[in-house]
Amino acid sequence: MLSKLFKRFGKQDDAPAGKSFLAHYDSTFAPHLGVRAGGFRAIFELLEQRAQSAGRPMLIVDTGGMRKFGNWADDGQSSYQWGEFAGMYDCEVHTVDPDPQAAQVVRAHCRPEVQAHSGDSVDFLYQMARKNGGRQIDLLYLDSFDFDAENPFPSAMHHVKELIAARPCLHKGSIVAIDDNLYLADGGMTGRGYLAMQWFEHLNIAPVHRGHQLVWQL
Repeated sequence: MLSKLFKRFGKQDDAPAGKSFLAHYDSTFAPHLGVRAGGFRAIFELLEQRAQSAGRPMLIVDTGGMRKFGNWADDGQSSYQWGEFAGMYDCEVHTVDPDPQAAQVVRAHCRPEVQAHSGDSVDFLYQMARKNGGRQIDLLYLDSFDFDAENPFPSAMHHVKELIAARPCLHKGSIVAIDDNLYLADGGMTGRGYLAMQWFEHLNIAPVHRGHQLVWQL
C-alpha cells in the first residue's frame, strides 16, 4: 500500500531544524498527485512561509473530507496532507463533509491534529466565523460539492457560498484554494471555481496558481 512508503514527521518538536516541508512533499506526495501536484506545491510554499513567520498556530479548514484513503490521483488526499504538514508546524486542522463515512476515514488515517466533522460546509464555516470572532483562517481549501461538467453552476455556486460564509475569517495573507477546474478549448474555464474566480477578480486579487486547482492569497 502507498501509505507504507510515507515516512511521517513526528511531533513538531521532533522536526529537524531548518527542514522544509516542501522537500518532503516533493519526494513523497507530488509523484502520486498527477494534475494536482503543482497546485498543492503552490499551496504548501505559501503555507510554509506563513508558518515560519506568523509566530502562532496555523488554522487550516478543508471542506470535503477524504472519502477513500489512498485515492491520490483522483482526489488528492488533502486531509492527509494537511495532517502531515501539522507534523512539522503547529496547526489546527478542520475538515468537514456531509457524509459521516468521510469523517470515519479521516479519523482512521490522518494525524490527530486533523479534526473531522460531518455536516453542511456552508453552515460549518458560518458557525466557525461566529464562534471564533473572525479568527484568521490561514488556508481555506474548498472541495466539497461534486462537480458535474454538464451542469457546473450548482457546484460553483456552492463554493461561492462557502467563501461568503468564511469571509470574516479571511484576512491579509489568507490562502484560498478550490479543486477541480477545467480549461476549455476557447480559453474559457469551468469547474468548481469559475464563479469564485469572478469574485476574486472584483477584489483585484489574481490567482497565484491556475490549473486543476485555483489558488489565491489575499
